[in-house]
Amino acid sequence: MKEWSSDRWVGVLAILASLGTLFVIVYQTNLYRKQQYASVLPYLEVWNSRNDDSYRLILINNGIGPAFIEEVKVIYQDSVYALDPAEFAQEVIIPIDSITRWGYSNISKGRLVPAGTQIELIQVTNDSLNASKMWSWFSGADPNRKEIPEIEFVYGSVYGEKWMVQKYGTDIPKKLE
Repeated sequence: MKEWSSDRWVGVLAILASLGTLFVIVYQTNLYRKQQYASVLPYLEVWNSRNDDSYRLILINNGIGPAFIEEVKVIYQDSVYALDPAEFAQEVIIPIDSITRWGYSNISKGRLVPAGTQIELIQVTNDSLNASKMWSWFSGADPNRKEIPEIEFVYGSVYGEKWMVQKYGTDIPKKLE
């Protein structure tokens, strides 16, 4: 068996150093990509807010990137309504509970919710009776109401990642594959 010359050892070390450098570059690129994705992460939450004479159902983007709404639906009594909460209230709740004096903001596919933004999906102000009725529908606080509407939003980030958040489901955004 021949002894290796110093040139051969230098060549092997150069190849090992190159492979090590390649590994570090791939690892750093992966970290950089994760950092880029995290730097535009939207985080939607749906909140209920109530005091004596007002009620608000609020969609908030507590993330650091914009959320692109891709789907909105309401699930109630084993039915799926391709409606936003305001349209659901208009078509289902109002005929049942005769709620008057309420306001809303529609949210639909294609809408952008910038980071740090909150949208009042449904609001009742200066009217304790109607605020109480809406609260009982959307908060789950009324023990007489067997089912409450489950609101579901599917949304995406600037990089096309998709999440789903369900009010009265998980309440925590779940990443979709």
